[in-house]
Amino acid sequence: MDPIEHNSLRFGIITDIHYAADDTDLNAREAAQSILCCTARWQEMGTEFVVQLGDLISREGHEAETDLLEVRKMLAGYTGPMIHVPGNHCLAVPPDRLFGILGIPAPYYSFTAGTIRFIVLNSMDVSVHSEPDTDRDRRMLTHYRDEVQALFYCGAVGTRQQEWLVHELDASVRDRQLVIVLSHLPLLEETTDEKHGLCWNHQEVTEILFRYSNIRACISGHYHPGAYASRNGIHFIVIPGFISRSEPPYFSCGIVEITSGRLRISAIDGTILHDLDFS
Repeated sequence: MDPIEHNSLRFGIITDIHYAADDTDLNAREAAQSILCCTARWQEMGTEFVVQLGDLISREGHEAETDLLEVRKMLAGYTGPMIHVPGNHCLAVPPDRLFGILGIPAPYYSFTAGTIRFIVLNSMDVSVHSEPDTDRDRRMLTHYRDEVQALFYCGAVGTRQQEWLVHELDASVRDRQLVIVLSHLPLLEETTDEKHGLCWNHQEVTEILFRYSNIRACISGHYHPGAYASRNGIHFIVIPGFISRSEPPYFSCGIVEITSGRLRISAIDGTILHDLDFS
C-alpha cells in the first residue's frame, strides 16, 4: 500500500466473522445484514482502509472456499482498501487460493499510513496446517505439536518471519515511525484463555517487540470476548469477534481513530471500547 499523508488516521476493524452459509447458530441472512451495516458505517465515516483480523470462515472442506467467496463479496460493500490478516480457520482454504482470493500480498507484510508503520504478522506461519520451510521451523513444529502438545489450531511465527520482523522494526526506527503490529493470534497470555489459546512462541515474539520503544499497539483477534493488557508501554488489544456480537460488549465491528496523541476504538454505534495514549 502506498503511504497515506495525513495528520490523523481513521480505519475500520473487524475480526472473527466465522461465516458459514448453513450454520444454524449464525443465521447467514442476519450475518450478511450485520456486515452490510459495518461496510456502510466504514464508508460513512470516511475510513482510509479496513483491517480484517482473520477467521472469516469456520467450515472446512470444499465448503470453506465457497464461504470465503461469499463473505468476501459481502465485505466488498466497502470500496476502500482492506487489509487481511491470516487466521487459523482461514487455512481451511489452501494458502495460494486464500491469498489470491483476498488479495493478500504475502504471508506477512507491512504498509505505511502517514507516520505509522503497520506490521502484519502471520501467527499461523508454523502450524499443523502449513509446511515449515526451514529446519529450525520443523523442529519448532515438532516441539509444540508433539512435545508441548500445544493447541493444534494455533501456530507460531517462524524464524524467517522473526528475522523479517526485526528488519521492519529497525527500518521503522530509522524512518522515525510509530508502529502498530497486527496479528490474528493474541501475543500475551492475559489477553486470552485456555480454550482459545495464543501464538505458540509468543514469548519469543514479544521479546523482540519489547526492544523497540516506538511500538504503540499490538492488535489481535481470535479471542472472541476481546481483551486488553499493557506491557512495556505497548497496548495489547484483542478486538471482540463479530461472531459474538450478541454478547457483551456487543461489538460487531468498529472504527479506530488515531489523533491528538490518542488511539480510540469505538463500535459502529459510537460506543467507546478503548481510549488509549498514543503519544
